[in-house]
Amino acid sequence: MNRSTSFRIAICAIAIWSLLTVGLRPGPAAAAEAAADLHQLETAVAAALLERRESVQIDYTGDGQELSGRIKDVIMDALKRDDYTSYIVDSYFYSIRKLSGRSHIRLTLNYRETLAQTAEVDRQVREVLDRLITPEMNDHQRVKVIHDWIVLRLAYDVGLNRYTAYEALRTGKAVCQGYALLAYKMFNAAGIPARIVEGAVPESDHAWNLVRVGGRWYHLDVTWDDPVPDRGGAVSYDYYLKTDEEMRKDHTWTREYPRADTPYEAAVREAKQTDPARAGFYESLEAALGWKWLRPEHTAATADELRRKMEEAAASGADGFKVRYLRGDAVRTDLQKAAAEIKAAGIRAYEASILPFGDDGAVLVEVSLIR
Repeated sequence: MNRSTSFRIAICAIAIWSLLTVGLRPGPAAAAEAAADLHQLETAVAAALLERRESVQIDYTGDGQELSGRIKDVIMDALKRDDYTSYIVDSYFYSIRKLSGRSHIRLTLNYRETLAQTAEVDRQVREVLDRLITPEMNDHQRVKVIHDWIVLRLAYDVGLNRYTAYEALRTGKAVCQGYALLAYKMFNAAGIPARIVEGAVPESDHAWNLVRVGGRWYHLDVTWDDPVPDRGGAVSYDYYLKTDEEMRKDHTWTREYPRADTPYEAAVREAKQTDPARAGFYESLEAALGWKWLRPEHTAATADELRRKMEEAAASGADGFKVRYLRGDAVRTDLQKAAAEIKAAGIRAYEASILPFGDDGAVLVEVSLIR
């Protein structure tokens, strides 16, 4: 299902690490860690990142020529070990000083979020999840409640200034990177494995999440499921648990990520059969995701079928009806005609909300009847 035209055509910013290589030069002596090969060096850098250290010194006893050619890759691989840390590093600088057969490495790191701020994110995430999550919830329920909470809690930062989960929680605003970081924290804390995906949309660079639900991976773009401008209480599901194929319609990425190749609708059908105790939840989920409107009983293909839907609602005393209408380009004319033909049923007027639905010209029509 396509996004409503009232939802974001996102312009999202991703903070990209900046890098400065400060030549091969001497520096002040200080206590240093030791690394004998590139793997040990990567491990030392990764540990420093997790500890949010701003300065790291390492005595490297391996091949100095190999180090000079590979150090950028080593640092990047260390950053990739932890998605959250990777996307809060603002910049890094390194220098290499060769002396007495050793390479003395000095690495300086700048972060967008301090260790104390990350601890505050963790505290608030635990507090929120204590309210949202109950022990009996399964993966499907946990993902939906977290997705909805983030969409309702945050507003997109059109000024493109807030990049972190800390800023998202403190101000209620963030760009896509802040949304993805907060979602990553919340999903993992709730027992849902999650990743941060770095890619692009037609307008800009972009970030979103992958989550594993019931053993299968899916794309989830919380940013693009949040209306812009912000509309209190409005949640979209157009980018909720999508496959690689579905996501590639307007998202691209080049890095390797877990494959998402199982349509979520098939997973929900399977869950309904194996988990009848949660039938009510799955029905409400299908309604939220718009799947129920694909069923014949919720679809009108012609003007006569639309009129019959209105007649049935009027005859039953209902306040209105909602239906997927396949003649989207003629919906307003067909509604007017239908209303004129059933005035004898006591309907004085009607109000209609019309939203695009799918890629075939269909619309979702919600009609309120005024007697």
